Amino acid sequence: MSPMSLSESGESSKTVSLAQLFKEPPVTSIVENDTEQLIKTACRGGWPEAIDLAPMDAQVVARDYLAAVYHESAPYYGLDPFTTERIFVSLARNLGQAATYVAIRKDTLGSTGADLTDRQIGDYLSFLRRIYLTMEIPGWEPPSRSKKRLQIKPKRYLVDPSLAIAALGMSPQALMEDWQTFGLVFENLCLRDLVVYARAHELARPIPVRYYRDDSGLEVDAIVELVDGRWAAFEVKTSESKVDAAVENLKRLRKKLCESPRARTKPPEFMAVIVGIGKYVRVAEEGIYVIPIRALTA
Repeated sequence: MSPMSLSESGESSKTVSLAQLFKEPPVTSIVENDTEQLIKTACRGGWPEAIDLAPMDAQVVARDYLAAVYHESAPYYGLDPFTTERIFVSLARNLGQAATYVAIRKDTLGSTGADLTDRQIGDYLSFLRRIYLTMEIPGWEPPSRSKKRLQIKPKRYLVDPSLAIAALGMSPQALMEDWQTFGLVFENLCLRDLVVYARAHELARPIPVRYYRDDSGLEVDAIVELVDGRWAAFEVKTSESKVDAAVENLKRLRKKLCESPRARTKPPEFMAVIVGIGKYVRVAEEGIYVIPIRALTA
């Protein structure tokens, strides 16, 4: 199964094109703003066979899919079903994190986690990638040949946010009452769509989306870089209340990379804050936009 983006499932107004943003600012517009519906959309996911189902019915599809992975696919590849499930749940609870093998080991087997070697954990993670259940977002450093691109630990996401909700055994109501977890699920939804839209660009790189993190603690959720060297930076925030902080973070990135005397990085074509609970597509400052995820398309 391959999940659809919000644009593909008809849940985006498609008023803001990622490709067009590399050419000009977005047109100010208004899109649907419904918190409950956004949570239900995440629970349902982008699975074509679940598109018309109620959220909890769609969650049955996601849980059945995971059960088949644990008990059929994993054994076929010589992997233990129980360990496969525990590692997947660990990834679900650490969405968007560069979780170490130590953290995954503790999540997987608790006090007996030492029995699982790094190589074994790597085998399970590789299996989950090969069957397109997880995706990794590598680190980014401006020079294309920078060794840091290989040294920064990748962040791990699931190919669809509904899988995280299924693995954690949550419902729409539970997510409504656990805003921190929904924030992680929403970030996963946005990265899913951003990867789809970035791959569709005619100048897309083989790895279309990366993230930025440096030794000072500055971190930005996503960088889209084209083969001609143009790039854009994105922060993901669940609601409008965090937009100002996100804008300041993006400005810090631009200043650090592009304005210091030693910097040789070309300025970004644009920067943007992707929001969930927000209805206005707008320009926050020159070169920095606020875009509801339900407005975005390729």
